[in-house]
Amino acid sequence: MILIEEMVLANGLHLNIFDCSREIAADTVKVEVVFKADIALRESYFSAADDCRLVKDIFGDQLTYEYKMERTFVPKDNGEAVRAELINTFKENSLGYVAADNFAQKFCLAGLRNIRKNHYNYQRCQETKT
Repeated sequence: MILIEEMVLANGLHLNIFDCSREIAADTVKVEVVFKADIALRESYFSAADDCRLVKDIFGDQLTYEYKMERTFVPKDNGEAVRAELINTFKENSLGYVAADNFAQKFCLAGLRNIRKNHYNYQRCQETKT
């Protein structure tokens, strides 16, 4: 992963853009771009302190938003242009969502909903922490 851009969003989050592209064959590449932002867990995001503790027990003090865009079998000569296109597409379509004032809270609450809905996926994690 190569960091190609770091953005500080209006909501205070730091969005990092990574290039994870790799060669597939002598003349083609897989262009892959990963967008990541670490989100600090805050008790104020939750209506109950127990909910915050549950999320913290599973994910730790922060959660990570990650979004991946890729295009396979790109001619090697077009790799840079495709990478720029993927980044521009994310910025045009998704950046406003990630930069929204309530994104961090909604993301943390989504983590809580996922734990409750799919508790069997996290049961083993909770057992190892006790």
